[in-house]
Amino acid sequence: MAKLLSEDSQVKTYIEIMFLKDKLENKAAFSWIAYKLVLNSADRELVFETEKTNKGAGDYVLSLRPVNEIENLINGIKSFLTDTNKELYSFEGLEPSFEFVFERSHKGYSATCWVDAGNVISDHYTWDGFGLRFFTTEKNIKSFVNELGKEGEDLFT
Repeated sequence: MAKLLSEDSQVKTYIEIMFLKDKLENKAAFSWIAYKLVLNSADRELVFETEKTNKGAGDYVLSLRPVNEIENLINGIKSFLTDTNKELYSFEGLEPSFEFVFERSHKGYSATCWVDAGNVISDHYTWDGFGLRFFTTEKNIKSFVNELGKEGEDLFT
């Protein structure tokens, strides 16, 4: 599980994404990996994952083929960290149920995650949902990227 931690040790805040390897859907032309997304701040936790009662058109999934969204997310964050001219990086999957936004701030980085469960629990995208924003460090972002990379590699072993 890849966890992005805030810089604040008193108010523990994080975004965690767990790929559900047992729900890997692998077809000839496309592959999807289901995930569980956890937003936590000050011991309050929101968990987003597919439930049997969901009747939506989509799922909490990221594409692995023909587009590898895990690699796109990792490479996008790495590029953002190394290109000091970039002020903002945003990622939203093909099946949009969350958006990550990273912004440079004067003392580190702002991380935001917006969750839109509309496509999962209904038949349309809504842009309605919960969000979590916190400040973090480059070290925490790099750790998150490394964990994402390991999780992604483990999908194919």
